[in-house]
Amino acid sequence: MATESQLMKKSDLQTAVRNRYFYGKLLDVYHFELETNYLNDKRWLLNRLVFGYGVVCGLDVKCGPEENTVIITPGVAIDKWGREIIVPKEIGPIAIPADLLPQPAEEGEGEQTEEDADGEGAKRYREGEDYKKDETWIKVMLCYHECESDPVPVLAGDCGGTEVCTAGTIREQYRVTFAEGRTKENYTSCSIPDLIPRDRLDYAAMVRWVTDACPELPRNSCITLANVRVNDSGHQCNDENVDINVRPIVYSNDLLYNLILSVITEHDRREK
Repeated sequence: MATESQLMKKSDLQTAVRNRYFYGKLLDVYHFELETNYLNDKRWLLNRLVFGYGVVCGLDVKCGPEENTVIITPGVAIDKWGREIIVPKEIGPIAIPADLLPQPAEEGEGEQTEEDADGEGAKRYREGEDYKKDETWIKVMLCYHECESDPVPVLAGDCGGTEVCTAGTIREQYRVTFAEGRTKENYTSCSIPDLIPRDRLDYAAMVRWVTDACPELPRNSCITLANVRVNDSGHQCNDENVDINVRPIVYSNDLLYNLILSVITEHDRREK
């Protein structure tokens, strides 16, 4: 099973390799893993580059019944490496780590701008009305996580091996993590300039945008579900302190269809 660190060493794009079957071929662990990895890698590549990453459905984040806890509802997401994350039932209450909660400021302590905990160079918000003394933001993130389970006896091992039992399955699960800082709102302006000049689609502009480069594999594959605002009194079990609008979403066919209908409806209304 490939670990997170091993996956990070892989380049973004690789030539796929699959089994070539023939009569009498010895099928061992390597070839069965090759088969599984081929299918997984192809699916994850399509998820990442065609469908995109983000929340597919559900996964609402709410304040928990206890101080400094959150609850996450069932749902599905695709992480930044294209892997599916399924949360089959409500989880929580999950406690926010105490070391991320704001501490009373000491006298004379100045405000500083820090590197965001996700290592992507984003800065913490510390200006205007978005920041108050003894108040901070904490990100709730959902990550893909694999667990080895269902141990079974090893009936035949390698030469000199002494292992008599090993995991028989790999469960594709999830983990919830927290990080200090605030994820910025998603950019909603068109990233392709002059796409529709004079009511005509500029196909060349789309070609240039697609041909520019394939998106690089990000270092952090987790999906931000929400920003939670806390202070010395915690989040006060107030859902107004939970901002889910920063989460990325997957634009399914159903969602795109409704967007098109909304544009048509708005156009007809303006024409009248």
